[in-house]
Amino acid sequence: MRGDLGGALPLAELARTALFSPFHFHRIFRTVTGETPARFLAALRMAQARRLLLHSRLTVGAISARVGYTSVGSFTTQFTRLVGVPPEQFRRQVRALVGWLIQPAVRPRPLGRGPGVVLHPVVRGGLAATAGTVLVSVVPAAAEPEASHWSAAAGLGPVRLPAGLPPGRYRAQMLLLKSRWTATAALVDQIPDSYLVGWAEFVVPNPPLRPDRVAMRLRPPQPTDPPVLSVEPVRLVAGLRRATPSDLLPVSA
Repeated sequence: MRGDLGGALPLAELARTALFSPFHFHRIFRTVTGETPARFLAALRMAQARRLLLHSRLTVGAISARVGYTSVGSFTTQFTRLVGVPPEQFRRQVRALVGWLIQPAVRPRPLGRGPGVVLHPVVRGGLAATAGTVLVSVVPAAAEPEASHWSAAAGLGPVRLPAGLPPGRYRAQMLLLKSRWTATAALVDQIPDSYLVGWAEFVVPNPPLRPDRVAMRLRPPQPTDPPVLSVEPVRLVAGLRRATPSDLLPVSA
C-alpha cells in the first residue's frame, strides 16, 4: 500500500500479494491493524496528502491525483471527513507549526479524589526518561475513529479524564510527543522516533463507584498502526503556547 498510494489496489490484488484468499486476507488484516484494508488504505492516502499539503506547493487537485483520486471533489470530501477540515484550511493551520519544537511537559497538577477514569501511561525505561507533551483521545468503542475528541494533558503522568462520561465501553488513544522534535515531525511527517503511541479500552460502570485505573502502554509506532489524521492534535499543539493550566487535563505529580 505504502509503495503505490496512487494505484487502484483492489482487495483481490492485495490478497494475492499476501498469498491469501480475499476473505482470509480481509479478516487477518483487520485483526492486525484494527481497520479494513479499504479504510487503512484511505488513511495512508490522507496521511500522505497531509504531508504534501505541508511540504509542497502542489494544488489540491495535483495532490488528490498523487494519492489515487480521480475526482478532486471526492478527495476533498474524504479528506474533510477524516481530517476534520478541508485541505487548504489544514495547510494554513499546519504551516503555522513549522519549526516549532515540542516543549518539555509543564509542571503537572494533582489528580484530586473521587470516582472516574485515570489513564496511566507506561513506558519502557520509565516516564522520567521521556520528556514531552501528552495528547489524549477518547471515543466510544463502537464509534468511528474520526469521531474522536482530543485533549492535551498538563505534563507526564496519570491523566484523569473529565467526569461525567456516560456508562459504556470506550477506546482511548494516547500520543507522547517527544521534546526537541518539531511538532510537524510528530504530527504530520510521523517520524517514528518523534513520538510514542498507545491504545486501551475501558468500561465506565453505572454508577461509577471508585477510580478506574487504565494502563496505557506507550511504544514507538509500527507500520501496521493506522495514522492519526485528525486536525485536533495540530490545533492543540498550536494552542499550547498560549494555554493556561485550566485548559489542560489534570495529571498527577
